[in-house]
Formats: sequence, structure tokens, C-alpha cells
Amino acid sequence: MFEKQERSYVEQARVARLATADAAGNPHAVPVCFAFAGDHIVTPIDEKPQDVAPRSLRRSRDISGNPHITLIVDHYTEDWSQLGWVQVRGTATHCQPDEKPHAPGIRALETKYDQYSTHNLDDRPLIRISPGSVRSWGHLERPDRSAGVTER
Repeated sequence: MFEKQERSYVEQARVARLATADAAGNPHAVPVCFAFAGDHIVTPIDEKPQDVAPRSLRRSRDISGNPHITLIVDHYTEDWSQLGWVQVRGTATHCQPDEKPHAPGIRALETKYDQYSTHNLDDRPLIRISPGSVRSWGHLERPDRSAGVTER
């Protein structure tokens, strides 16, 4: 599904934007941490301060009513010849702690983000994305990995 360069670009990224829509088609986008867990992408519903329970978050409600999502990984640099992005369209489901894919998803997130070593992700649901299509555009070498160019 992913070209080698697309997957590498996505794997190196620290943040993506998850776009969902409710059952009526009203859009919502939120920045997320994420990781590959096999052929799927996982994003946690972590312990950051939330005003509502995990399943009551807008993205969770949207996924329950309409599983179609888009995940955008991009970067910005003042040198526009170096811009690039990868777009993943697919479906998302909630993965509960007692489900088989949950533990590998948590391990992937903890491996990618040191900050999750102090979070209790084991008892919280994950959002598990099944990619359906992948599109990309532009320069897929992250500028924060190149000498002399910084990500903004």
C-alpha cells in the first residue's frame, strides 16, 4: 500500500492530523500522535487532560458513526520546493484493551514516544486505522532530518 519513501516519511513524523466526520458529514480535524502497528496505524486516546470520557471525544463519536477517516502527515518549510505530504484514507475502529491488536499497538506507541512510558495506555482504547489508499505529493524527505533546514 505504501511506497517505501512514503512509509519512511510517515514513520519519521511525530504528529499527524486526523480528520473525521460525523454521521451527517460534519468534519473535524485534530493533531494526533501515532505509530505503525504492522499494516495498521494506531493513535491513542491518552491521558492528556480531557473534559470527557475517551468514547465521548468528538473523534471517537465520529468514528462510531462514520468510520471513514483521513490522516495527513506533512511538513512546512519556508523553501516551498521542499514541501511534502502523505495522505492516508481509510477506516478507523476502536481497539479495546482486551482485544488482540491492542498490546502491539501500545508497544509501537511507547517505542516511538518516550513520553508514553509514564502514561497508562494499557487500560485505554486505541484508534486503529486500516489504510485504504495512500497519496503523496512533493518532497518526502523530512526537513528536520536534513542539514541546514528546520521544520516550522
